[in-house]
Amino acid sequence: MRERMSVSCPTVAAMTRHVRDRELLVGVEGLALLRHLYDGPDDAAERRLAEVRRILDDDRLLRAAPIREADPRAGYRQWSNTYDEPGNPIVALEQPIVWSLLEGMTPGRALDAACGTGRHTGRLVELGHRALGVDLTPEMLEHARINVPQASFLEGDVSAIPAADEEFDLVVCGLALSHLNDLAGGICELSRVLRPGGELVISVLHPVLAHLGWQAPFADAEGERGFVRERAHGHAEYLKAFREAALEILSCHEPTLAVEHLRAKRRAFGQVPEATAQAYAGLPGVLVWSARKRTHAHPRELVR
Repeated sequence: MRERMSVSCPTVAAMTRHVRDRELLVGVEGLALLRHLYDGPDDAAERRLAEVRRILDDDRLLRAAPIREADPRAGYRQWSNTYDEPGNPIVALEQPIVWSLLEGMTPGRALDAACGTGRHTGRLVELGHRALGVDLTPEMLEHARINVPQASFLEGDVSAIPAADEEFDLVVCGLALSHLNDLAGGICELSRVLRPGGELVISVLHPVLAHLGWQAPFADAEGERGFVRERAHGHAEYLKAFREAALEILSCHEPTLAVEHLRAKRRAFGQVPEATAQAYAGLPGVLVWSARKRTHAHPRELVR
């Protein structure tokens, strides 16, 4: 078992930013206009421009909402009591894909890396696996132990998993790797604890949305808003990291956002619903990979 290491996710100094409704709404309108610049009737573009003028003339939209950036440990600690509340559009997109990939796999020893409150751990147990959940945040693990008493849980970092080499038949990592600066290091560590021939399932916020400024938002017990940063690792980064970690890709899934998912974007959808739908509907929301660890790795692989 590797010695537990310090958090590999970047430490973020406490910083409060202010995002004005005007900035948000004009950005949404602009994205909607660009995406449909060559589609639809001319009056659709005119509606977008008219709405931009209305937004710019509305002084009420100058109010600024404070929001703090937090590192993953601090952010998910503050999010832990509300994380399982319904309405998260990214979870709604991601979970059916991940669970469909898990069905049919032979039960064995399974790891849920960055398990959070045990969302995927519980499904692994239902499918007959002997499951271990590992997470960076003790407060999330408290909920996981209550939610999935049949599983075991340990505090640990996805970049330094407290487990032996080749210990697991199956490794799942849901909505976590895009918080890492060092994507390749995280994938290499997931591969390290996976036996040859074992399977890996990874999900992340789609890099398209990360490029458009989507983050992992939360509110603390006092209702103050914050976010954990999502990093826009591209497909080429994943392909390179899989190759270096002796992983062969089995499938790649990119489910798209629909209007019902966008209702959770309350500040935008509540004020400019048509523009919000035109800006985001149809864009890929989640990136899900499944891979298998090769049984014969090149000697230079798995060495970083």
